[in-house]
Amino acid sequence: MKPRMPAPPSSRRVWKWLGPATAGAALLLVLVLLAMRFATPLLNGPALTTLIVQGELHHVMPAEVRTALLPAVAGRGFFRVDMPRARARVQALPWVAGVTVRRGWPHTLYVQVVEEVPVARWNGSGLMDAQGKVFVRGDVSGFAQLPLLSGPEDGAGDVLADYHTFVALTEPRGLRITQLTVDERGAASVRFSDGIEVRLGREDASQRLARFGAVALPALGAQLPNVAYVDMRYTNGFAVGWRETAPACSMRATCTPAHRRDGHGEG
Repeated sequence: MKPRMPAPPSSRRVWKWLGPATAGAALLLVLVLLAMRFATPLLNGPALTTLIVQGELHHVMPAEVRTALLPAVAGRGFFRVDMPRARARVQALPWVAGVTVRRGWPHTLYVQVVEEVPVARWNGSGLMDAQGKVFVRGDVSGFAQLPLLSGPEDGAGDVLADYHTFVALTEPRGLRITQLTVDERGAASVRFSDGIEVRLGREDASQRLARFGAVALPALGAQLPNVAYVDMRYTNGFAVGWRETAPACSMRATCTPAHRRDGHGEG
């Protein structure tokens, strides 16, 4: 039997070093795990316990804001709130035009909400803001004082721009537009607060409306209460539709349902 040869000196030094090294690595791992266990709450921050909703609110309820925020704040402390997500979720609520979210040390989240201001009804079931955005749909009967705009669903902004143009032409004459309709072909008509409809057609609507104020109004004069509609789709004139209860017309010997003055009709 061969005698057992002693390990070389270098091998003995390796084994002596591995013992303390292994213990040191185990200790380091324990320290890392402890740090992760206790550092996470510190990095997360204090729990958020208070939500303060601010703003002049009439249609946005604080409870709706709270519900919208929960996915962005649940389980997150003061420092870990997903602020972009929180803003986006509140911004998506009906009637919200703008929102600002900020933290207040140590437990508070402040949400400043700016509500939409409707300027018109849209297609009978929507409300539109000043930028032409239809921001809510449903029962809009409580907003009957707003003008009613109607048109293709993808053309809300264009119809609103036309409305403002027409208002600028008619308000100086004491006329108030309560309805503007643009059909699928692009033909426009307006209705005033006195019930008179003015048909403008597809082309040169602004010029035709200006001509209504400059020519048709003075020509009709005292007969205006008897007018149902005025058709301005004529090159050099207009046609008049009379109300069924209209008395005998002073402009002709007899009144007909549609009465034309000069010019030729066009689309």
